[in-house]
Amino acid sequence: MKVLLTGSGGFVGKEVVKALKQHKHKVIEYDLDKGKNILNEEQLSEEMKNADTIIHLAGIVENENPKLWEINVKGTEKVAQAAKKAKIKKLVYMSSTAVYGYTKGEINERSLVKPENKYEKSKAEGEKIVLGIMDVTTICIVRSAMIFGANEYWKKMFKMLEKKYPLPCKGDNTFQIIYVKELANAICTVLEKGKNGEIYLAAGKEKETLNRFIKIIQSELGLKQEIKHIPTWLGILFGKIFGIKMLTLENIRHLSKERNYQTEKIKKLGYKQKVSLKNAVKEVVKGITK
Repeated sequence: MKVLLTGSGGFVGKEVVKALKQHKHKVIEYDLDKGKNILNEEQLSEEMKNADTIIHLAGIVENENPKLWEINVKGTEKVAQAAKKAKIKKLVYMSSTAVYGYTKGEINERSLVKPENKYEKSKAEGEKIVLGIMDVTTICIVRSAMIFGANEYWKKMFKMLEKKYPLPCKGDNTFQIIYVKELANAICTVLEKGKNGEIYLAAGKEKETLNRFIKIIQSELGLKQEIKHIPTWLGILFGKIFGIKMLTLENIRHLSKERNYQTEKIKKLGYKQKVSLKNAVKEVVKGITK
């Protein structure tokens, strides 16, 4: 396939480029770093002339970013309308399990969508937008679990562990995430086999608690497997006093919510996890500390 990939230079995008090439697809990279803006209708139309499918990854995850809604919603509208005009055969939209809001219990594709913050609402709106063109273009949505990999977020998390900061929650919540390389393979599977109008949850098979996940990282970092806990309110206060951005109410909420996902649907397409959680941690620690 000839695949137009928006957000190709991002954290996930770089891995998807590799995965697509491994699957023998031709990749048309579309990224702001390459001077290609999803808000530019002329650029989108021109690039789509050479594509028959689209994977739309481009987006902003930081709630405080003033351009979040413009990129995540308006940008998705531009991509969807350009795809419709170009009669693109298939569009895979990168969404997130964040659309479920603050979750409890096991989640599947039919679970209630209840976004709370700006980012969550933008992804839910993006889903509605792309599904609006499914009469002319095959639409598939991938709702990804929290993504694990060697990026700035995890670098900061590792530093907090090394400094032995206490965990601002109980840590007994299920913490089912997905390694970025596995997510790339899941996206490729959906591109090749996903059905029109369907949503697919993508998450790792391991359902460790947050506490257990932290201990796996501590072990790989050569740290003592020990976790101290403090109440959430104290963590927020601690963050304000010492200016630690990771210890805001939003970030603690992000860390402490239940992440328990049912992934049978994407497995039925043929997706199989290749890298275990422990090996993923090894690779990420190596990537961050080298």
